[in-house]
Amino acid sequence: MEKTIPFSSHEVRWFFDGTSDQHEPLRRWFEMVVPFARNPDVGPPIWQGRLDDQPDIYLIMPGSIDMGIKWREGELQIKGRVAALGTQIFGGRHQGNVERWIKWSYPNMPAAYKNLFLTGHEQDLRTIAVKKVRALRKIRISTITGQPEEVGSTARIDRGLGIELTDLQIEGNAYCSLAVEAFPDDSAMSGAFTEVVGAFLDDLTGIDLVAAHSKSYPSWLDTVVGV
Repeated sequence: MEKTIPFSSHEVRWFFDGTSDQHEPLRRWFEMVVPFARNPDVGPPIWQGRLDDQPDIYLIMPGSIDMGIKWREGELQIKGRVAALGTQIFGGRHQGNVERWIKWSYPNMPAAYKNLFLTGHEQDLRTIAVKKVRALRKIRISTITGQPEEVGSTARIDRGLGIELTDLQIEGNAYCSLAVEAFPDDSAMSGAFTEVVGAFLDDLTGIDLVAAHSKSYPSWLDTVVGV
């Protein structure tokens, strides 16, 4: 097994029934809002699926909303919640439940581990396939000045945030999510997170983001699957 470096993040997510096309104010805002200066490599958001065009396969842990285990693009990924930071208000009116997470990714796992996700039902385990198509916007935060700048979605950054709008499909049912992940999750990220998310959401109108729709993936899947 290859050595993995844990990835820490500061996050907020919202989930909705229906595709992003069915929430036109949300999709229009995501694709058009420009709250910060932009690097020349920034273009319109690009919608794309997974590299292998396969769904993410989640291992459902009944009643556990602080851990996510999934098979994604040939990797076993385990994500655990470090802290629930409570509800924050962004842009003066949008509410979201902010959490801190750590993720471990393990590539090149033995075939038996992959088969666990593909044949979970045969092993009396509950697995669920989630097909995802997303658009990503990325904000780099200067380590010198602290100023945010939008960069291209494929740019590599050491400090910043990813804002993604994702269409989801589970067993023929359509959903969508808006998520923000900030990294690294150090002592200075909390303030930057609030500032950047607030600036993005300040111009979002026609739809209210409420705490009742703000969940982590494990919490949301626990609701959708109904285990």
